[in-house]
Amino acid sequence: MDFPETVILSVTVHGTIYPENDTLMPTFKVPEGMRIKKISAVAPGVCNVTSETQIAKINRSILSAFKNPVKYEDVDSKLPQLIQSFKELEKSEVVPILKDTKSTISEKEKDFIHHTDKGYTNREYLAGQPILQKRYSRSVGEGIDDANDFKITALNVVGQPDMLSLVISGRSGATTTRASEIEEGQYMVRLSTFVEFLQERGVKNIVLFDFSCSDFPDLKPREGRYWRKIARENELNGGKKTETRRRKKRLYNGHSKANTHSLLRRQQATRRRKHTRKRPSRTPTNP
Repeated sequence: MDFPETVILSVTVHGTIYPENDTLMPTFKVPEGMRIKKISAVAPGVCNVTSETQIAKINRSILSAFKNPVKYEDVDSKLPQLIQSFKELEKSEVVPILKDTKSTISEKEKDFIHHTDKGYTNREYLAGQPILQKRYSRSVGEGIDDANDFKITALNVVGQPDMLSLVISGRSGATTTRASEIEEGQYMVRLSTFVEFLQERGVKNIVLFDFSCSDFPDLKPREGRYWRKIARENELNGGKKTETRRRKKRLYNGHSKANTHSLLRRQQATRRRKHTRKRPSRTPTNP
């Protein structure tokens, strides 16, 4: 199977951020000679509740935006309009959820709604830079009757192969040792595995549209918020560093209210310093 230099992936399987190597936020480095542009639908610790019908629309939108052969340098010009369309579809998902009573809305749905402003971030990772390691999985039977959902689809590759099936089955040179069974009837493959798989086939650029969940397994809500902040501040998942909101200070005579009361004391201190300075002697030092 031939792969182009730039591959566009649409990830719609299950996704988790699982502890590895004694860290809750495992990463791996982008291989030499590769670039990854990652568009993350949800923030770390959040589950994506987008429906199957929306995924089909999203994949069609991506395909219509990028014409083969895809030029990596042209991707950025296409993303703003695409991401805006994704957000519009997301709003149509949020509306029916909000119409339900609070008692019927699940915790995952509440989390998804609360963090929609942090979704659909876009971040580029160059060779040698760390990127968040995620585990992608699918249970037996999922994706059989749907051409879009529960797959990792190479959208601009002939035949639109499901990369998860390729790697797990061992076809196209992928070894079975790369896939790990985590539960009975469910298989997992790491993001780094797909990256290495494509690198070995001459791929230099990956445009990764990640619509999977980014759950932290077995973490309490407070712990999840902490690690979400860590991921965002280090730009591991495509997020941006948050800017601290600064309180607007009302000005009084050109000075902020907080400094008004000390203004007189500062002015008086300045006058005292001026008067106590040692003045230079007017007497010539040399006769």
